[in-house]
Order: sequence, then C-alpha cells, then structure tokens
Amino acid sequence: MDTGLYTCTATNAAGNASLRYSLHVQASPQLWIGDGERHLTAIANTSLRIHCHAMGIPPPQIQWLKDGHPLEGQDGVVVSEDGGTLLVTRVGLGHEGLYVCQGSSQAGLAQAEVQVSVHVPPNIEPSTVDLAILENNTASLECLASGLPAPNITWYKGHEQLSAGAGLTLSRDGKLLEIPRAQFSDAGSYRCM
Repeated sequence: MDTGLYTCTATNAAGNASLRYSLHVQASPQLWIGDGERHLTAIANTSLRIHCHAMGIPPPQIQWLKDGHPLEGQDGVVVSEDGGTLLVTRVGLGHEGLYVCQGSSQAGLAQAEVQVSVHVPPNIEPSTVDLAILENNTASLECLASGLPAPNITWYKGHEQLSAGAGLTLSRDGKLLEIPRAQFSDAGSYRCM
C-alpha cells in the first residue's frame, strides 16, 4: 500500500534540506448485501436479517433506506451498532420493498440494494362442517383459503384426491367444489388442503 511517510531531500555542496510528507490513500466505499443477493423472501410473522458488508478507507458510515426513506426509529426495525445488520423483528406485508444499504466516507458514496418480498403462509378459515342437501340438488363446498402467493388447493373425499369432471366442478382457483345433481353415493367426508 502507498500510505506512509515520504521524505524529499535536496543536497548540494552547501548542505541539505528535507521536507516530509505524510500520505494517506483513501479507498472508495464498496458495499454488498449478504452473498450478493438481489432478492430476498421473508415469511410473515418471522424475523428478517439483512447483512450489508462494507469496505473502504476510511470505513464508510452505513445508513439503511426502504423505498427511499431512512429506516431509523421505525417500530420493529433494529440496526446493529456498526450499521452492517438490519433486523426486522416481526415481518409484515408493510416490510415488502426495496432496501438500500448506503455507505459514505470522505472517499465517496456507494450503495447496495435488495428487493424484499413477503410471503404469507396458507390459512383456511373454518366454514360449515355439516351440510345436508336433497338428492339431485347442487352441493357447494367452499374452501376459504388465503395466503401469499395464493395457495394451490386440493380437495379430497375421504383419502381420495378429487379433480374436476365425473360429476364434479371446481372453480379456477379451487376454492369452490360443486356437485351438481348430488346422489347418495356423493355423501361422505370432504376436505380441502
């Protein structure tokens, strides 16, 4: 490295003179997130930790932004003392967005960014458990499932997986199972997953 003490000396028959220089070489900040990720997925109601690695001389001061706004003082968001780690203690949908780790020093400014998506585990709301209909009428069974991304829904009668056709219709999203012209043989235990 070129940092150090340099001396210029001038000499002639009448004597010598010298001048000392102290040289400090600075290096612009370099930042990267984790192992270079550009996208992270977090699960709702869990914690999320984002690491920002910084190099530079002098070491850069780190600041975190989300969607262009500083994160300091936001509820449930903790930044490590050195600024290198951002912790979201309980992830919610409001934590989706573009996170930027910004590093600045006398040598310059740099940033690294990561897009965070939030997934919500599937949930099925309870609905009518016992359903009685007249023979040859339509039986409609609803599966009130939610989640992000939208979950795939599978219907079962007993242990047998059901599919559209053979007297059954399924809505495109799988949430509604209809049995037109229900027969005694259609009676049984149905479940959605």
